[in-house]
Amino acid sequence: MPELKLPKVVTEIRVCKEITAGVRTIFAVVRISTLESDDGNILGSWIMPRAMLIIEPGRQYAIDISGEQMSIETILEVAPSLKEIVEKARGIHRIRVD
Repeated sequence: MPELKLPKVVTEIRVCKEITAGVRTIFAVVRISTLESDDGNILGSWIMPRAMLIIEPGRQYAIDISGEQMSIETILEVAPSLKEIVEKARGIHRIRVD
């Protein structure tokens, strides 16, 4: 009897390209999932929005997909790649000391 191999679900969190709206910059955070066969073929995929990081002059905040306020720390846990963006928006510059 041949071995039955089930497809696997591969999920990753991605930050979409920034959107500028007036003085605001918005970064959408999405979860992308793909259904892959054992030989690497993609059988299906779906994208689910997770949250948004919004940067305004002097202010940064996050909103989850339900519209509720989300802490900056929480969105950075979900999408660590946003850390550099938040630090740049806050004007944080690290000085190397030898």
